Amino acid sequence: MPQTSALYGFEFTRCFSAAGLLFQPVESDHTAAKKLARTLNAHKLTGTVSGPELTKEMLFQLECVLSFIEHLDVLASEPENAEDAADNPRNYFESELIVRPRNNGGGAVLGSDAFNPWRNSRQLFIELALNHLADEQFCQSTRFKSLLFKCVETFRQRQPFLEISYFLLISGLEAFARATQNDYQSKNAAVPITKTLQNYGFAIHQDNPKDLARSVSTYLHIRNALFHQGDFSKTVQINNDTVTLNCTEYLFSLSMLVSLAIMKAIGFDDGHTNWDCWIDRQLHK
Repeated sequence: MPQTSALYGFEFTRCFSAAGLLFQPVESDHTAAKKLARTLNAHKLTGTVSGPELTKEMLFQLECVLSFIEHLDVLASEPENAEDAADNPRNYFESELIVRPRNNGGGAVLGSDAFNPWRNSRQLFIELALNHLADEQFCQSTRFKSLLFKCVETFRQRQPFLEISYFLLISGLEAFARATQNDYQSKNAAVPITKTLQNYGFAIHQDNPKDLARSVSTYLHIRNALFHQGDFSKTVQINNDTVTLNCTEYLFSLSMLVSLAIMKAIGFDDGHTNWDCWIDRQLHK
């Protein structure tokens, strides 16, 4: 008998299968589904997930994957064994959970399944992400699991702290890049990070004085200021000019770049993602 868990805070409007799991929404209307999923003061029941064996580890990973998609905290309940739990979720599960406030991580990174051309984007990402998380060799050799969970933890914090969010993102990216490049010798973390991101096709450089947002050294200068001096900005000399790099100015680009790198790492490409959105802020083509 398949087990069924409730999903709280994940937006979807149609049934689909991914990684051996069946997802069923409670709302097929996009407006209603989005309202439930984006509520910030509670986790609203938005659907169910069913499978032959929903282990705690599987549900833990699923929460992370769905939270990444929404860039909002998503929860999964303990599984029910009742045959009709998926078809009648309100008979078995609470309509909402008030666990902690949900911190908006900047908006969902994948489009709603209610509209083409993003109809299958979420399904595709869930399939790829869960399969890669289940691949222990891949996760160990790339530190992918750490990268994904650190990205998600930036908005799972009870109260987001800018410096903690920045640390989670940059440390996860550095560890992932060093593992991917098998480069634990370079003293400058910009070397493996730049190689990894360029291999994924990102227009980024180790140093680019003419476009600081595309310069890996920019993000590392800010990291050093945050964690060595406790400052949220760093003043540097670039081409004989004094330039101040502010953490708040570059946090969005770093966060989105890490999110896009996660997608690239598992081979996700729905054909509609704008891979330069970490610069121009236009998520879709």
